[in-house]
Amino acid sequence: MDENKELKLNKKTAVKGIMTEDEIKKKKDKRTKTALSIFVLLLALGLGGNWYWENSDISSKINTVAGQTKTLGEATYVDATTEATTIVENDYFSSARLERQSARDSALEKLQAVINATDESEESRRAASEGVAKLSSHIEIENKIETLVQAKGVNNCLAVVSDDSSRVDVIVDVQDLTDEIILQIKEIATQQLNCSFENVTIIQSN
Repeated sequence: MDENKELKLNKKTAVKGIMTEDEIKKKKDKRTKTALSIFVLLLALGLGGNWYWENSDISSKINTVAGQTKTLGEATYVDATTEATTIVENDYFSSARLERQSARDSALEKLQAVINATDESEESRRAASEGVAKLSSHIEIENKIETLVQAKGVNNCLAVVSDDSSRVDVIVDVQDLTDEIILQIKEIATQQLNCSFENVTIIQSN
C-alpha cells in the first residue's frame, strides 16, 4: 500500500510539473504578443502623427533664427514711410554730390584753359594754377570731413567748403542731432579746414 501511494504521489508531482512548464510557456507567449501589440500601436501612432503634421497648418510654420515664428507664404510688413524716406535721403545726397562735382569740374576746366592759353599773362596763369591747387585742397578736405563724420555714426554727410576757404557747410542725415554730435562735427571740420567753430554750419537733411 505504501508503495502504491508513493507512485501516485510521484505521478501527481510529475503531472503538476508538466502543467507548470506549460503555464510558463503561455506566459512567455502572452508577453511576446503584448510587446508586439504595443510596438504595432506605437508604429500606427507615429505614422498617424506624421500624416497629421504633413497635412495640417502646423507644418507650414517654421522658427526663424531670432526665435520668431513665421508662416510660409505670409506677407512681410514693410514700413513704407521709412523706406521712402531713406530713398529720398539717398537721392538728395547723390544729387547734391553730382552738382558739387559738376561745379568743381567746370571751375577746373576754366582754370586749366587759362593755364594752357598762350595769350594769357604769366600772372594770370600763376593765379589759375593757384586756383587749381585750392580746388583740389577743397575736394580733399570735403572728402575727409565726410568720411570722419560718417565714422561717428552719421548715416550720410555732405561737406561744401566756401570759395575763400573760410567756412564750410556740413549737411548730415541723422535722426537726432544732439549737442554731442554737433560738437564732434564742428571739431572735425575746424581741424580739417583750420577755421573757427562759428564758421562751421551744420544742416540736418531730414
